[in-house]
Amino acid sequence: MTNQAEVLKGIRVLDFTWSVSGATTTRILASFGAEVIKVEWPKTPDAMRFSMYAKEDEPGLDNGAFFNNLSAGKRGITLNVKSERGMELIHELLKKSDVVTENFSAGVFEKWGLDYETLEKISPGIIYKSISGLGHSGRNKKYGTWGPTAAALSGMTYTSGLPDTHPSGWGYSILDVVAGYTGAYAVMTALYHKKRTGKGQYIDISQVETAMHLTGANLLDYTVNKRSSKRPGFPPGNRSIVSKATPENSYRGKIGCPHNSYRCAGGGQNDWCTIAIFSDDEWNTFKQAIGNPIWTNYDKFNTFEGRLAHQDELDKNIESYTIERDKYEVMELLQSNRIACGAVQMNEDLMVNDPQLKSRGLFENLQHSLLGLRSFEGIPIKMSKTQPYFQKSGPLMGEDNTYVFGTILGYSQDEIDRLTNEGVLWPEDMPKDEIKAIRPLW
Repeated sequence: MTNQAEVLKGIRVLDFTWSVSGATTTRILASFGAEVIKVEWPKTPDAMRFSMYAKEDEPGLDNGAFFNNLSAGKRGITLNVKSERGMELIHELLKKSDVVTENFSAGVFEKWGLDYETLEKISPGIIYKSISGLGHSGRNKKYGTWGPTAAALSGMTYTSGLPDTHPSGWGYSILDVVAGYTGAYAVMTALYHKKRTGKGQYIDISQVETAMHLTGANLLDYTVNKRSSKRPGFPPGNRSIVSKATPENSYRGKIGCPHNSYRCAGGGQNDWCTIAIFSDDEWNTFKQAIGNPIWTNYDKFNTFEGRLAHQDELDKNIESYTIERDKYEVMELLQSNRIACGAVQMNEDLMVNDPQLKSRGLFENLQHSLLGLRSFEGIPIKMSKTQPYFQKSGPLMGEDNTYVFGTILGYSQDEIDRLTNEGVLWPEDMPKDEIKAIRPLW
């Protein structure tokens, strides 16, 4: 992609983040043109380098699909921050940076001597952004969390799943993504403030708190109605409401029946479609669309109240129809008759088959030095003048040492080689040809 305005061009971000939440923030900043420099050490690399390889790729330190997707647009250096000389280089880089980011547990950066007050002295006007499970203040700040545990602490997990059974959780670490996007807009706001005032600031983000607006309806229900988020018939699972015995609206808008997910032909994990019907007129349209099977004309299904009272039987009958048909066939048939229906889509469906995402150009193709041309997630924002995009794929380990320490800090190649040989930029006991043998600790 060319001729795109890079609104953050000239902004340099020193990136100590790892895993997903912090990496999501810096990924977004890179897509808007910021120069993001990811700091790692070969003996303790970002764990995402070992996560989710493409099935045809041999696992290695530099070719993890998940890592390269998270790190698109970034530069990468290696530096031993635990060495005295390494920390001196960090101070030099901080002086030439606008933003520094990390998502360690609370207190780690302070142990390095990099609390906000010190950072401000090293680099006046710097913006320091941290993400952690519960933030860097309060009695629980030392608690360690991951995205799924943060979701549990926020209450999201408690209200998920089917009725009358244990919560199902949210699967993928949604709060890593939510906190990452929160971090990105917080940094951009701080940059705007700095442009107006010349002053930086400290941004402290709690993943648990970023989930609170996702649980807002439940909090309001308790505040106003004193109703527990875990009660008979709630959550209702895929249904709009569970039964006449628990008729309250479950924050989903219109009440419908049928309102569920149904197996379709194929037998795969994602061979399902969703169907929602909100009136007797829609029910009659549905009956005609699927050919008026005998069961659709039973008296007990003729009214909303009857369908609600016999939801289990109704769902079984509907699935007897859908299970014989492809999910897209069902979706297109019912949508053409103005019935709410959608195919449950897996990754391949989204990346290859979804015509809407294809027309929107969500996925970008980037060239990687080891993986070749691959598809990457773009940024789900369309802007008429300043469209975000990625200029490069994720960095190999230490790929930009020469540029960062040479071009930015002004060291000669001989000096960079000496720092490398002395164990400041590369472990002394690790030949670079051994890097492919590095494996995660677990």
